[in-house]
Amino acid sequence: MAAASPAGLAIPEAIARSTRRRWNASGVALLIVPALVFVAMFYVYPLVNLLDGSLRDPNAAGLSLTQYVSVLNSRRVIATLERTLRLSLLSTVITLLLSYPIALYLIGASRRIRTTILIVTFVSLAASLIVRNYGWLVVLSDAGPINQLLLALGIYETPVRMVYSEGAVLVAIVHYAMPFMILPIYGSLVRLQPSTWEAAQALGASPWATLRTVVIPQTMPGVYGGVTLSFAIATSAYVTPLMLGAPSTAFISQIAADELLIQLNFPRGSAIIVILTACTFVILAVYTLAVRRIGRAHV
Repeated sequence: MAAASPAGLAIPEAIARSTRRRWNASGVALLIVPALVFVAMFYVYPLVNLLDGSLRDPNAAGLSLTQYVSVLNSRRVIATLERTLRLSLLSTVITLLLSYPIALYLIGASRRIRTTILIVTFVSLAASLIVRNYGWLVVLSDAGPINQLLLALGIYETPVRMVYSEGAVLVAIVHYAMPFMILPIYGSLVRLQPSTWEAAQALGASPWATLRTVVIPQTMPGVYGGVTLSFAIATSAYVTPLMLGAPSTAFISQIAADELLIQLNFPRGSAIIVILTACTFVILAVYTLAVRRIGRAHV
């Protein structure tokens, strides 16, 4: 019996590889379908519904930009939107500056300390936002520990009003967003090869130069993820400015909730939400382009 030629054996193997690729593609598609259905039902459809509602005018038939004109001509809404974006950007920068050193420390810390800090970080994610805000109300109150310390040191003679201010809102948002910044950066640092640090030091680079030219550029995907999450959390904040802020420090989400739930003006409330969403996407798109072109990171 003649032995099979190599060309004859290659044909069944090629068919088998093609079949496996088709099965793999089908399996991936089946895994993605539930996620796509979930996103379509709970994200795309509500956004489309909001967009459609914002284009409705109770006094006219068909689609109209009346609600957008009304919102953009409102000084109160524009001032609140500016405050929301300003505090969101500021809180994101502060969160990044506080979180990156913590993530760096975790890389060099002992296993016990690293595990403890990570457990505390994960547990903080499970803590109720309302409970956190009540904690900050106590800490920042006139009779709280910070004011008591300032009075004891003689820095102030009377308690300083800290709650119901932009500062209180900013502190609480940074506190809430820090785990969402620490974990992505820590994940990027973990994937960084130890030989990278050793090679930079062997070439005579100082620790600061190594951090600036080697470590930070290679951890930009983690920084990008953390900044995106932190900024989105800040712009959509509702409970925190409601509990720790004042009417003069309201966020745009509070005005939208007032229009939707109290005034029952659904077209105007929808227009406010659409404008906030559009501003958030534009800022994140500009940030993405900056990271890609200036930071030369693949995000």
